[in-house]
Amino acid sequence: MSKPVFYYHPLSPPARSVVMVARENNIDIELNVIDFVNGEHTSEYFTKINPAQTIPALVDGDVMICDSQAICLYLIEKFAKDDYLYPKNNFLLRSVINERLFFNASFLFPRAYNIFYPVIMQGKADVPQERIDQIHRGYRVLETYLTKTKWIACNEQMTVADLAIFAWMESMVQCFTTEKYPKINAWLAEMRKLSYYEDANKKGADVHIQIFKNALEKNKK
Repeated sequence: MSKPVFYYHPLSPPARSVVMVARENNIDIELNVIDFVNGEHTSEYFTKINPAQTIPALVDGDVMICDSQAICLYLIEKFAKDDYLYPKNNFLLRSVINERLFFNASFLFPRAYNIFYPVIMQGKADVPQERIDQIHRGYRVLETYLTKTKWIACNEQMTVADLAIFAWMESMVQCFTTEKYPKINAWLAEMRKLSYYEDANKKGADVHIQIFKNALEKNKK
């Protein structure tokens, strides 16, 4: 049986979340880097995989999935030997995990995207204060979650919600301090103990933010 093919780029936080889920569950996926900087995501062959022309995307036989969080859940439910990241028999916990994933997709992602994309891809020379304020609004929500539970969705264990949000946070905290958020900092310290943290998350985030900072400096000239 051929293994799933994952189309991604390590600079992409959503893509890194999928890689971390695969590493956490020892799921063997084929990594195929898409050169989005030079427009490979708009190519004819990739558009057939994902008409939205965004990364990441997963192809598993005849199955094509083109959303990072949907990909994470697909990999867990089909391939994971243990379901602790998304428990099959715990409806209430899955409901909380889903809520946190939707928060990531509809609240954190747009705010981060509105910071990074205009600078890196559109040549903007500054980040409006109102957008920075929105990042801290997201931090405050996370701090509230983590005041109630050790992990993003519960006290007992890390779940897929932690990995999804961790991918974005590893990029954002390099630009926008979390010094006022002790619960977030404690959670980040725990997440950074993961054996695959450096390779699957930190390296990509470091390059992502360096590109952002270089673009910001270049755009100001």
